[in-house]
Amino acid sequence: MGTGDFICISMTGGAPWGFRLQGGKEQKQPLQVAKIRSQSKASGSGLCEGDEVVSINGNPCADLTYPQVIELMESITDSLQMLIKSRLDTPFLFLEDQSHPPSPQHLLGYSSLLITTLANQRMS
Repeated sequence: MGTGDFICISMTGGAPWGFRLQGGKEQKQPLQVAKIRSQSKASGSGLCEGDEVVSINGNPCADLTYPQVIELMESITDSLQMLIKSRLDTPFLFLEDQSHPPSPQHLLGYSSLLITTLANQRMS
């Protein structure tokens, strides 16, 4: 994945979130969004297939195996925040698709989530 924009994706209401992940440390691949179910929380959030997941609820994902990510996702009961590195080829797709306009969640919480993620990475 090349360089892309970082965005914060927020979803509430608990699982199912409506997306599937792939990759992980044991596969020597970044954690990425593999599939998004239509008409799901994820489909309306701005999340795109191919996006790289940098952190989940402030927990950095770079050193997590896929099973660890699944365990983390299963522990989330109500509110999911993910710091995402968007795909380079579609960083602003949601701006063109007015059925999914950008939500305030894309902007709110980004700074604090990024700071939390960076702090967690330095402490590791």
